[in-house]
Amino acid sequence: MRHITVQWPILFRYCLLFIFISVFSTAIILLTFAQDWRVMFDLKIQLLALKLAFIAVIYISFPFLMVRFCYYFYQLISHGRKEGISLFCYQTLFNPINFLFRPSLLTKGGLIHRRRCLISVILLIGLYSSIFAISNMTT
Repeated sequence: MRHITVQWPILFRYCLLFIFISVFSTAIILLTFAQDWRVMFDLKIQLLALKLAFIAVIYISFPFLMVRFCYYFYQLISHGRKEGISLFCYQTLFNPINFLFRPSLLTKGGLIHRRRCLISVILLIGLYSSIFAISNMTT
């Protein structure tokens, strides 16, 4: 886990950009369909639109992160192991997922693939937690 870094300023800028684009697009859509500009400033409508935009981002990014994890995990298993380490061995307790937790069994390229796999898993956990947070807000 020491090799994983999160660049918080860049992540914060992307979050602000997402919020700005979703609020701006909601305002344009409301102005187009409602024919009344005062509806744009209703806070409930803006929050609902922000939730819908966030759900759309979740539905787009979830399959992408799953495919990304599977691809890099396959690269880790096929090209990232050190010589003499088989796929099912006692060092990994006969479970290939344990390659993610044992960096001593990996080559330099394997460490890169491990980092990308773990970033995908962390983002998936973040998406799941945000889904539960949104469901608790709406109920």
